[in-house]
Amino acid sequence: MYIYCKGLCHVCQNPLDLFVKCRNYETKELIRKYRKIRPIWLHNNYKYYKFFGLKVKNVCNYCFKNFKKPSISELKGREIGKGNQYMSRSLTKEDIILWYIGLQSYVSKHFHNREILVYNDI
Repeated sequence: MYIYCKGLCHVCQNPLDLFVKCRNYETKELIRKYRKIRPIWLHNNYKYYKFFGLKVKNVCNYCFKNFKKPSISELKGREIGKGNQYMSRSLTKEDIILWYIGLQSYVSKHFHNREILVYNDI
């Protein structure tokens, strides 16, 4: 069982298009049950493409809808340490890893004492 992502957001550096993969049918059923017990909101982590100048970059759903180019006064404020940082509402790596650790413990308790191989690809 492992987590796989298809890239990082160009703006907020959060993972895009997350998947939890496993090879065993029993583990898949346990993952479905765990997502009902402790749901994870991944709709803001879907992958979109957005133009930055003449180049196209991968961005998350939240950054695609809400990111605006900063004004000159905001850039000046950033250089001297003032102003707000851009906060994205898509899930960060830390949030996803915490959810995955809970998933691992849930699967290990309910998997009938078989060995589980764990790989992370984030």
